[in-house]
Amino acid sequence: MFLRYRGRIAVALAFAVPLAVLLATVRTSVGYWDTGDLQTVAWIAGIPYPTGYPLYVIAGWVWTHAIPFASAAARLNALSAVAVAAGAALICALALMCEVEEVLAVPAAWTFAFAFPIWFRATYADVHPLGFAVAFLALAFALRWVQRGEVRAIVAAILIAATALAIDSTTVLILAGGVILTFGRPPPLLLTARAAAAGVLIVCVAYAFLPLRSAQVTAARLDPTLALGLAPGRPYWDDHHPASWSGFVALVTGASFGPGSALRNLVKPKAIAAAAERYGPEMGGDFPFKLVLAGAAGLALLAYRRPLVALGLCLAGVIPAVFGSAYAAEADPERYAFALYAVMALGLALAAQEIAGLLSGRARQAAYAVLIAVLLAVAGNELSRGGIYFEVRAEALPDALADRVVAGTNDRAIVVAPWIYASALAYRAYVDRGFGGRILVCGWWPDYEKEYPRWLRSRPIVIVSDDIPAIPGHRVRLVADGIPAVYELLR
Repeated sequence: MFLRYRGRIAVALAFAVPLAVLLATVRTSVGYWDTGDLQTVAWIAGIPYPTGYPLYVIAGWVWTHAIPFASAAARLNALSAVAVAAGAALICALALMCEVEEVLAVPAAWTFAFAFPIWFRATYADVHPLGFAVAFLALAFALRWVQRGEVRAIVAAILIAATALAIDSTTVLILAGGVILTFGRPPPLLLTARAAAAGVLIVCVAYAFLPLRSAQVTAARLDPTLALGLAPGRPYWDDHHPASWSGFVALVTGASFGPGSALRNLVKPKAIAAAAERYGPEMGGDFPFKLVLAGAAGLALLAYRRPLVALGLCLAGVIPAVFGSAYAAEADPERYAFALYAVMALGLALAAQEIAGLLSGRARQAAYAVLIAVLLAVAGNELSRGGIYFEVRAEALPDALADRVVAGTNDRAIVVAPWIYASALAYRAYVDRGFGGRILVCGWWPDYEKEYPRWLRSRPIVIVSDDIPAIPGHRVRLVADGIPAVYELLR
């Protein structure tokens, strides 16, 4: 079995306690930005923003339709909480596989789950928690291979790694470290090649969903914006229109956001320094500096005993974090720090075990008590910092915007809104089915100036904006005040 009985109990505890807390703080409504995009797309099996995340969309569709209670938004938000709790369980499992005692592995794993930025991203729909959890599961099987040489472990590691890539292509940044870890025991070439071929097939089949679904959406004219004479490729139903080769490449690579520049900067000292500056203060709030040093020492001792294992784990944590800080288009680089926090928690478990191992008898028992208390104190401090998440879980500003738009506009209006706000309106239209006959057009109001005269012949036009639209030949009337405001376009 993967773990002995006591180990399974420890992993279950590492999972169950964070899960209960995180689920209690899951946000209950739709969000703005990519959160609302994913909440909408998962329900309708649409095409999300780059890089497409096909297996996340499929899993999200199954998840949201299988759960019979709460809103679709809350259900998908809960998937992030489950993924983070699973990540804590995997940290515990990795610690146990590195011969850390259960009483130390469990609280060390909790320090990850309750870390302020990790907990925050467990409260709303996001691809990164699930991608991280599946990628770390692949690392766990890779470590199993290194330790015991079980053929099924290396096969599982490769297939699960492919699944992680199908969920989120940026998991390759974590899995790069996993490849190095795997060579702690040279893998059998023929078997590895066969498993890799199967993994490529998994990725290809998953990504085939994007053009196939895009073509279906277009053929069935499921996207209401097609009725306005707009070309295929609008957000939610058919972002980038991957049924075309150019659209598929643009979606899957995210080339318009410039990830290549961040990848080229990964090995530059300035990028590493920028990552330390970006994540250091935040991590310092969760792990006091002395504990950061202790975690680093624990990983250094692992490197002394198993160099490739330690190098692989460290790179799995560092590479995505450096990429996130170097990625100029990323508004939330902390999403790339999941593995960094996980490796730090593992380092703490290793350091605690090493300290306890230096002693014997009653002194060792006392050391265990102190070390457990320290780890629980760290987790407790994080719990106290995360108390705010209990208070904000019911915030519903995006819902309020949708209410204002519906209440203040004609049922046949064309509603033009930028992506930051359009996601909440798309959720109201396509998930709640509470948008009437209005058609949502996602984009900045200047993008459609040439279309407005034609549209106004058949429908009223409403613009959601932070500033007052200034459109030549037209005037606007405020119909719903607030942030953002809602304006009607007049001739």
